[in-house]
Amino acid sequence: MKVIIAGAGVGSEKMFTGDFIEVLKGADLVLTSERLLDSLSKINENVEVMGVLDTVKYINERADQNLNVVVAASGDTGFYSIAKTVSRMVDSKIEIEYRAGIGSLAYFASKIQIGYENMKLISLHGKEKSIVPYVNYNQYVFSLSGGTLKAHNIINELCEKGLGRVTVYVGENLSDETETIVIGSAEELKDRIFGDLAVLVIENDNFTNSYKSLRDEDFIRGKSPMTKQAIRNLSVAALEIKPQDVVYDIGAGTGSVTCAMALKANESMVYAIEKEQAALELLENNMDKLDIRNITYVSGLAPEGMESFPPADKVFIGGSSGNLRDIVNTVLAKNDKAMFVVTAVSLETLNEAVSLFNDGTYDTEISSVSVANAKKLGRYNLMMGENPVYIIKGVKKFD
Repeated sequence: MKVIIAGAGVGSEKMFTGDFIEVLKGADLVLTSERLLDSLSKINENVEVMGVLDTVKYINERADQNLNVVVAASGDTGFYSIAKTVSRMVDSKIEIEYRAGIGSLAYFASKIQIGYENMKLISLHGKEKSIVPYVNYNQYVFSLSGGTLKAHNIINELCEKGLGRVTVYVGENLSDETETIVIGSAEELKDRIFGDLAVLVIENDNFTNSYKSLRDEDFIRGKSPMTKQAIRNLSVAALEIKPQDVVYDIGAGTGSVTCAMALKANESMVYAIEKEQAALELLENNMDKLDIRNITYVSGLAPEGMESFPPADKVFIGGSSGNLRDIVNTVLAKNDKAMFVVTAVSLETLNEAVSLFNDGTYDTEISSVSVANAKKLGRYNLMMGENPVYIIKGVKKFD
């Protein structure tokens, strides 16, 4: 069997490529979705509607037959297409070819006259995922929508997270006679309802640089404790945060570590918990000041207040209120591969953390950090020492 996975384009028959029409005419059978049935049947009478898993099953069961099968996919085969799923699941002895189609990205970008060489490309179609991190840290974001996250859901979330000023381009029914393109700020469009399968380009000319360093003077300070710059940088580095990691900040305080971690987790979210209301207000103020939006915070005491958080990849614990073991166990119950970094200034907290992470079931690193900063006194710079801080890193061992 030979299988050709071909892109049908954005919708209408006028967007079929000559190559697409040619492979359809030469196919013994065309497998596709309900949406494309009528238009493809005009070119080849042997068209069947079939879901992805049934398509894979059909192909595998006939792998030894002399058939030329075309799987006609919406859009382009290289952008969030069924092509990847089909090619991964079919029998390895089956020959597979790809034929490009005109995808919604190229079509829509040409319509709104914006180049897509610098766009961040994502799909929220059928996913429980937030667009906020992408818009926060990129000037242009292109997104597919649909399923549980339609265009209006995405726009409303932008407004809720303080990104109502961004410009949103929404395209519906692309290339059809009913094609609609709407342009406005997220705030202006938040009450509009869009259909399924809309595409969006979001322009944020005031996007935040995720590579910037945060100094202590960048933060609004109050009476709540703040992890200082040197310890903050070392702790965040120890967590080895990747862009798509889900991160917790337990005992967020003024949010200095929260914001620093959010810059690293720039395709995901940081979930912070803090028991002091005054500290949470400072955290919110610092988010606004630094324009860092990929943070969700709750008021409460860990671990009880963490129930709504998704499983964490990385966890910073700056304050545990004596509940360190319960916090760690709660995190591990959701993801036993989570990595922890705990900071301690008191010997009691140090002893609790070392006893927990140094029991032989964790890979552990323990550091004592002493920092001195220059302070001007007349014409001299005198070094003023800060209290030593212990940094304990732990991750579960697996055989």
